[in-house]
Amino acid sequence: MDGKDDRQDTVESMALAWASNSPVNGVQNIIRSSSRIRAIFWTLLLFGCLGIMIEQCAEVIGKYYSYPVDTKLSFTHEKKVKFPAVTICNVNPIKKSMLARAGTDIGALLGAPPSENVDAGIVGTSAPGGSATAQVPAPSAGTASSATPTPSAGAPSGPSVASGTTAPSTGAPAGPAPSAAPGTTAPPGSPPPMGRKKRAVTDTTSTTAASATAASNTTNSTSSGSPRSKVPGQKNARFQFREQFGHLWANLDPETRIDVGHDLDTMIISCTYNGQVCSADNFTSFNNHVFGNCFTFNSGWDSTQTIATSSQPGPLYGLSIEMYIEQDEYIGDLTESAGVRVQIHPQNIMSFPEDQGFNIPPAFLTSIALKRLEITRQPHPYPSKCVNFTREQAKERSVFSSVYNVDYSVTSCLKSCYQYYVIKDCKCGDPSYPFELKYEAFQNLSGSVNATNLKPCSNETQEECVEDIKLQFSRDELSCDCPLSCTDIEYKGGSSFANWPSQQYEQSLYQTLGAEGTHLNNIIFGGGGKAAAPSENLLKLEVYFDELNLQKVSEFESYDVFSLLADLGGQVGLWVGLSVIALFEVVELLMDVLKLAFYKCVAISKSKKRPHSRQIKVNPVRRASKHIINTSTLSDDLKKPLGYDNTYSTN
Repeated sequence: MDGKDDRQDTVESMALAWASNSPVNGVQNIIRSSSRIRAIFWTLLLFGCLGIMIEQCAEVIGKYYSYPVDTKLSFTHEKKVKFPAVTICNVNPIKKSMLARAGTDIGALLGAPPSENVDAGIVGTSAPGGSATAQVPAPSAGTASSATPTPSAGAPSGPSVASGTTAPSTGAPAGPAPSAAPGTTAPPGSPPPMGRKKRAVTDTTSTTAASATAASNTTNSTSSGSPRSKVPGQKNARFQFREQFGHLWANLDPETRIDVGHDLDTMIISCTYNGQVCSADNFTSFNNHVFGNCFTFNSGWDSTQTIATSSQPGPLYGLSIEMYIEQDEYIGDLTESAGVRVQIHPQNIMSFPEDQGFNIPPAFLTSIALKRLEITRQPHPYPSKCVNFTREQAKERSVFSSVYNVDYSVTSCLKSCYQYYVIKDCKCGDPSYPFELKYEAFQNLSGSVNATNLKPCSNETQEECVEDIKLQFSRDELSCDCPLSCTDIEYKGGSSFANWPSQQYEQSLYQTLGAEGTHLNNIIFGGGGKAAAPSENLLKLEVYFDELNLQKVSEFESYDVFSLLADLGGQVGLWVGLSVIALFEVVELLMDVLKLAFYKCVAISKSKKRPHSRQIKVNPVRRASKHIINTSTLSDDLKKPLGYDNTYSTN
């Protein structure tokens, strides 16, 4: 039998020997079956179980590579907890007395005087001793009659949550700190904010007549009742009015927007934190494209300022601010409500109060009791695909990180992405947000957009382009890569309200105000004819932790490699009865077969390569011999007669 047959017989014998003692259920039954039908039955059953096993194992492996996570909720008590940043903005972005400085376009839209309207537009009288009647702006050219809102007697409904989002983020671009608020730290300046939609003038030097015409159209439509129009698809007149003002406001230079807005020194009556006096020096200012001047306590933007912490719960150990909102400076057409806008967020995050804040009304004490929540996510490849960006990496995705030197947030990244596509497709910038090409987030556009010609979007073609970008953004059609942060901090809590000041405290408060300064004395006695009822101008805000328990929400890997191996072993053992040891027996059989095949191949290869000099070639002369003669034992004289050539030899 040749080598090939020997090899086959050997492999077959090895396979039969293994099958006779196979650890795989069913294989032994196939070998020892006494009939063909039984052998076929066991064979079909074995392959059926193998198929199910493979399907189940594939499902288990797919589960592992989906990277599932579980969420763990835990509570810990901390002796010291970082106090949040608190951003405050007056809901009125521009003071009535400063309309003339805001330019002719805004003045025409809002019905600014030549000169007489500012003073003569006030209806009502003031009484000494704090009994001033509410002053109501007279109807202006931009609207039908409107009155200054008056707080209701009942406690207003407020936010049940004191702000804070998964990616707490913050405000719009701003300019330098207002000169009226000394000591207030302002981040580097940036392009003017907000440029909203259509009906904007062609440029900042457009004629007063054009703006006045638009204002007149708004007034007429308001008077005719179109703000209440129910025609589907038609823009509300008040919405158009706010849109037009937003565009004009955003196109003002930052210094002008700061100068014409409310300043913190005038607004703050009293400020304490943890029982210690605070002032405008403890606030960081920026200018928002909706609310104008905004001020953040404990922002963390200035590395020279220490981050405030709380070591005790309760309102006495939190932030307490008494404020004067200057409602007599409100513009009725522009500001429908009275109060301040508040956002509570972590440090080093840009504030966007127009998106994430809440309002608090005058004549009330608003208390916000907080709880701190920390969220930890698993990074890529887990479902959240979160990323922890460094400050430098954040600048590539968020223009606000470049302007204000703040950390990354999803909100700031999305707004920067929107601005990126406005610059790229419309060849202009939405003045709501910074748009200069010098910032890292927009630097790769320098090849397609001329930086010297990049201006705020103003003409009708550009505005239509911006509208289209906004539509795409709302439909999530823009390629914005803004992953979640792996670590986020939120502040959750509830709010409560009480009438403030009380009747018994009112006189004491007036005495305090009278001693504080001229602008506060005007609240009581109506200095300069600007006083209004104190209940319509005063409010108090308290922000504090109700307990120092820290709530943590953490993601962790729910299906690791050991869980995968356990499930695979269970499926294999269930369907074919294999274990890890049995698998090694199969591996051993395969190795033996391969080893045998290798040795056979080597032997065949050697036999083919054997040299000819070692082979014997016998040429009988007289007759064939049945015997093999060893010529090495013959003498030379005997070799020739026998017919053997001397050139052949044997071993």
